[in-house]
Amino acid sequence: MGKAVLFKRFLQHPTQVGALCPSSCALCRAMASEIGVENAGLVVELGPGTGVITRELVRRLPENGKLLAVELDELLCEHLKRTFPEVEICHDSASNLGGILKERGLPPVNAVVSGLPWAVFPESLQREILGALVENLSEGGYFATFAYLQGLMLPAGIRFRKLLNELFSEVTTSRVVWKNLPPALVYRCRK
Repeated sequence: MGKAVLFKRFLQHPTQVGALCPSSCALCRAMASEIGVENAGLVVELGPGTGVITRELVRRLPENGKLLAVELDELLCEHLKRTFPEVEICHDSASNLGGILKERGLPPVNAVVSGLPWAVFPESLQREILGALVENLSEGGYFATFAYLQGLMLPAGIRFRKLLNELFSEVTTSRVVWKNLPPALVYRCRK
């Protein structure tokens, strides 16, 4: 499963699958860096898609660390289960993060990484998912997500950045990752 399947899923569900092609290696490295994955007990990935960022997270996770991936698309979920047997894959909505963690008896999360298409979500859904995320993130924990350059100045992109500033004590951005289609930057947010 690769570019062709992701493109097909994007055409079928553009508000769930937000990318035409998988993130580049450069963007995956930027997403997983500077957020403490190497020392984390529990990392959650929201919207792993085909698993390109998942692969980088697994590579960085400590031996005793756990990765939980939450994916809404059933076909992508099945692909992830086959590809990453060491990762706990959950077919559910990111807005149910609290319920997912409680059901599994898991502690607060050290880092959350998200490939969700924030720019296509209405404000209510952005708030719902971010609220669940913040509520279940450990104190000092990190949240990382990316935004495509062309979307930063659109109303949804501006609204999303304001929400991040409202919900997190610290929000920084990476340098532009030009080796991605389209170019993107990473938001790193600390609780």
